[in-house]
Amino acid sequence: MAFRLALDHPEIVTKVAVIDSIPIIEHLERMDWRFARDWYHWFFFAQREKPEQAINSDPKTWYKAIHPDLMGEEAYDDLLTAIHRPAVVHGMIEDYRAGLTVDREDELQDRIAGRRITCPLLCLWSTRDDLERFFGDPREIWRSWAINVVGHGIESGHHVAEENPIDLANSLRRFFNDE
Repeated sequence: MAFRLALDHPEIVTKVAVIDSIPIIEHLERMDWRFARDWYHWFFFAQREKPEQAINSDPKTWYKAIHPDLMGEEAYDDLLTAIHRPAVVHGMIEDYRAGLTVDREDELQDRIAGRRITCPLLCLWSTRDDLERFFGDPREIWRSWAINVVGHGIESGHHVAEENPIDLANSLRRFFNDE
């Protein structure tokens, strides 16, 4: 959402941060068999009804890789409450569906039109997840989409905010406060 807001409304966005992400079209054009194997859920989630049925039948088992030791008891309890709500699960799945349809198409049109983010962009990524392993330095990818890109990896797995909130908060604070 931050990417889209900065691209669509440069008159109001003065700085933007992206965390553990690259534009969806970049994922789709750069993926290989390893990505398809490890991130198969993107394509499963694109289907209608089946993902919600699978997840809602046993949410805790579906999300078994998430553990309270990674994010703390309070955040874990909030997550458990959320994933047991079918409307929440549906919303999460719809985000994936949009990524493979309308988001991809919007990004394709943006690329064709030569649109780029004009404000400073901070790119942060988890060092123990696979974004960099699959696609290389995320800053290099973002430089095709933004004029002024800075950033670095943060020691964490996929759930950056939960696994290393201090380093994430400090990085965001420094960027947004010009420190």
